[in-house]
Amino acid sequence: MQFLVRVFDAQQAAVRQEAVEAESRGAAVDRFQDGGFTVLSVDAVAKPKPAPWRRAGSDAALDVGWWCQELRTLLLAGMTVVEALDTLNAQALGKARAQVNASLVNYLRAGYALSAAMQAVGCFPTVLIAGVKASERTSSLSDALDEYLKYHQMLERLRKNVVSAAIYPGLVISLGGAITLFLLLFVIPRFSRMYADLRGQVSWTTQALVAVSHTLNRHGQLVAMVLALAAVGLVMAWRRGALTRVAGALAERIAPLQRQIDEFRLAKLYHSLALMFRGGFALDDALGQCAALGMGERLSQGVQSAQRGLAQGQRVSSAFAAAGLTDAVTQRLLSVGERTGNFDRVLQTIAERHAGNFNTFVERATRIVEPVLLLLVALVVGGIVVMMYMPVFDMASSVR
Repeated sequence: MQFLVRVFDAQQAAVRQEAVEAESRGAAVDRFQDGGFTVLSVDAVAKPKPAPWRRAGSDAALDVGWWCQELRTLLLAGMTVVEALDTLNAQALGKARAQVNASLVNYLRAGYALSAAMQAVGCFPTVLIAGVKASERTSSLSDALDEYLKYHQMLERLRKNVVSAAIYPGLVISLGGAITLFLLLFVIPRFSRMYADLRGQVSWTTQALVAVSHTLNRHGQLVAMVLALAAVGLVMAWRRGALTRVAGALAERIAPLQRQIDEFRLAKLYHSLALMFRGGFALDDALGQCAALGMGERLSQGVQSAQRGLAQGQRVSSAFAAAGLTDAVTQRLLSVGERTGNFDRVLQTIAERHAGNFNTFVERATRIVEPVLLLLVALVVGGIVVMMYMPVFDMASSVR
């Protein structure tokens, strides 16, 4: 059953409410009393049915950055959360977005807090839910949305840099592959008829090239089918995220690439910590929320280790260093935060530093990879053309 529990948090000196699943009213009360809270009221609520279109954990139907921007604008204009969501629902922006907002309104009217409603809908990232949950203690939802937008923009900027860097190499490889197939399927078969009447020995490289070309021509339909299936498979793998996972797993095995992936993940981690710390989360609680950020097995274990270290009373810089989440500069910055108490600014600085390192790597890698790929494609295409014309050169020499 679902219960809406209103409790007094003595540590925060605040009253808050949470929606919880429990077998009975007494079980819900015991859960909060065991955590040191004073239970003020417990009400059973009817749980709205989730929208049938939704896949758990999917945000494909909703642009979360757009949603935050629109909701923040309406809240700053003086609307309540329910009024703002009703207004978003009234916009003709697609059925999926309308169903997300309608589901949120249903949960809110059933007595859920906004963070609990967002979690129940299932298409919002953990960091945003944690920020909204923190804002419910301080009634600063618009500030929480603003902080998440900064985090979202940082991630989008990093992703766009990676995509932009991958576009040119992808075009070069595609163009090189298309030219190679054209030469093998259409040009070389016509040259091979001339080779049949050629007196003298044809080099083994040219013979191999002609054999490959003839094989492709004899099984043209099969080749076309394989290429089509490969293209469809790549698109499906990309849409399901399998291509990204495979690329990430391969990159993890290459030490220089692994370090740069860690830079991206650490930028995401420290920006998330800064966001939640500003929202009122204790640092160990914020680390617990970051477990769902997709940090990879190694860094996820480091986050859990740092959380255990903080729970045991270790200093932040020591716990993070022991967990492998810092370098020399980051550890000193955390020590500054311990001394000054300005942890949110320190965490933000660390996030910006890691993001800057990753951007620098992408820019440098692009400058190196682009000419190297262009050279390789030129060598492949040029090599085919040279092997194709070698018998002609031999014939010209024999005529002399």
